[in-house]
Amino acid sequence: MTFSGKIFTFVKTFGALNGFKLYLNTKYQKPSTVKFPFLNYPVHFRGQATSSDRKMFEQIFYAKDYDIPVPVDPKIIIDLGANVGFGSIYFSNRFPNATIFALEPESDNYKMACQNLAPYSNVQIVQGAIWHKRENITVVDKGYGEAAYIIETGTTGNTIPAYTIGGVMEILGADTIDILKIDIEGSEKEIFESGYEKWLPATKILIVETHDRYKKGSSKAVLRTISNYNFSLELSGENLVFYNNDLIKSY
Repeated sequence: MTFSGKIFTFVKTFGALNGFKLYLNTKYQKPSTVKFPFLNYPVHFRGQATSSDRKMFEQIFYAKDYDIPVPVDPKIIIDLGANVGFGSIYFSNRFPNATIFALEPESDNYKMACQNLAPYSNVQIVQGAIWHKRENITVVDKGYGEAAYIIETGTTGNTIPAYTIGGVMEILGADTIDILKIDIEGSEKEIFESGYEKWLPATKILIVETHDRYKKGSSKAVLRTISNYNFSLELSGENLVFYNNDLIKSY
């Protein structure tokens, strides 16, 4: 898309002033703060030579990848792979009465997420990774960009604590998860291969983006494990959306 086409799209979607601000962030890659009328608080974009923040924002608020039917009144939402917090912002604005737990492993993304999520009292953001067991784990940059850091085992480099989904449920004091969003750049392979027996059947709505391009077998692991339970599948953008038929009777 040309810049002239992109500014038209931004203005049409977000309004003249906000669309133009977003366009300038795209063109000049300078830090910017934009207050959108459909969000309670301003959104902060980084200005480094990357468009990952803007692309994530477009994916969520323009393409509306998380704008799915939710036939429950969500009380517990878990955002795994929060990046700079846009997913949690979306969920907090849509479901202001929900408790949202967000997890992001990479330091710069985490700092930006803290800034974006600071006004949202119902969101807790923690720096850490999700994994199939508790251990220290390494964040690795393999050149895929700020939205695609990889998690590997090992104690060298930038190590952070890894949590299990069951452990997050214990932190929240939750027996069930209303919405579980998973965008963890290939680590879905490990968490769907072991340790899923507690949290998966207790999840009402599961949103997963798979990453076979980063880790072969990721989609296979997700689909093979899901097939052991009574879920229905829908698609939304790049996401697989699963509804737990044992916990949700209709959607």
